[in-house]
Amino acid sequence: MKRLFLCLIAALSVFSLAAQSEFENEVINNIMARRSVRKYLDKPVEHSKLEAIAKAGINAPSARNWQYWAVRIIEDQKLINEVSEVYKQANPEAVSREPGFKNMFRGAPNLICVCAPKDGGFDLDAGLMGENMMLAAQSLGLGTCIQTGPVRWLLTNDKAKFFLERLDIPEGYKLLYVIAVGYPDEKPDAKPRDASKVKFIGGEISKEASDDDGLFIDYFENAQFPGGDEACMKWLQEHIKYPEGYTSNQPQGKVVVSFIVEKDGSLDSIMVKSSPDPLLSEEAIRVVREMPKWKPAHQYFPPPRQGSEAVRSRFFLPVIFRQP
Repeated sequence: MKRLFLCLIAALSVFSLAAQSEFENEVINNIMARRSVRKYLDKPVEHSKLEAIAKAGINAPSARNWQYWAVRIIEDQKLINEVSEVYKQANPEAVSREPGFKNMFRGAPNLICVCAPKDGGFDLDAGLMGENMMLAAQSLGLGTCIQTGPVRWLLTNDKAKFFLERLDIPEGYKLLYVIAVGYPDEKPDAKPRDASKVKFIGGEISKEASDDDGLFIDYFENAQFPGGDEACMKWLQEHIKYPEGYTSNQPQGKVVVSFIVEKDGSLDSIMVKSSPDPLLSEEAIRVVREMPKWKPAHQYFPPPRQGSEAVRSRFFLPVIFRQP
C-alpha cells in the first residue's frame, strides 16, 4: 500500500495544530494561534505580503468610516539600522540586556507604524486596525509584536527626529504604536488568560461547557501531541496508509477528526467532522485511536485558587490524503 503524503494545514497558516483545540473555524484558530514574537529571521517580508497586511488594516471598522488613521510601512533596512544605532548610543545598558541585539525593534526586518489624531479621539479605531494587521500577518506565516516603548523614545530623543521625518506623518497626527513584523525565529507559548473575567448575563450554558460534562473550552494551554506538531506529523506519516485498493481516481483531500483529550492524555469521543470519502474516514479514525497519550490542555485559575491544572479539551486534527 502506498504511504500517505500528509499535509497539515498549519504549514499553510490556515490551520495550526496548536490552535485546533476549540473550534473548527479558520478565523478563530488564527486568533488563538497568534503570539507576540520577539525574535525574527534575517529575512525581509515580501512587498506583496506587506500590501496584503495593509489592506486588511484599512478594512478595519472606524467611526462613521472616517478612517482617521495613517499607516507607514518601513521596508528600508538602512533607516531601521540608523535609528537603532542612535538608540544603542543612548541606551547601552538596555542593549546589553538583549543578547544578539539586531535593532531596537526586537530585530524585526520590517515595521508597521500606525498614526492617529493627536487628540486621542480615534485611538480605538487605530487599535482595531492594528489587530486586523497582526491577524493577517499570522495567516501569512509571519510573526508580529506591537510596541509602544520604542515610540516613547522616538518622540523624546532629538537625535531620532530624522526617523519621524521620514514617516511623513500628517499634520495633527501622532505616531501611536509600531508593529514589528517578520518571519519568526521562535515559537512562544501561550500566556495565561483569565477566563473568569468573562461573564454571561442570562442565556444558557451549553452542555459541552457545563460542569456536568466537565469539558473546558476556555483553557489557555492547548493539548499537544508528545513532542509537538512536527512529531505529530511524523507519527502520522509513519502509521497512516491508504485503504487497500484505493486509487488516485477515488476521492482525496482533507479529513478532519475530532476527539477529546482527557486529563490523563488519553483520547476519547473520536469522530470525523468532515471527509471526502468514508474509507478515508475509517483510516483516519483508526490511526488516531492508535496514537500515544497526548499532553493535556491546562486551565489557568486566578487568585485565590491560583495556578493551573490539566483539563479535558476538544481537539480537531486535520489531515490531507494525497496519492504520491
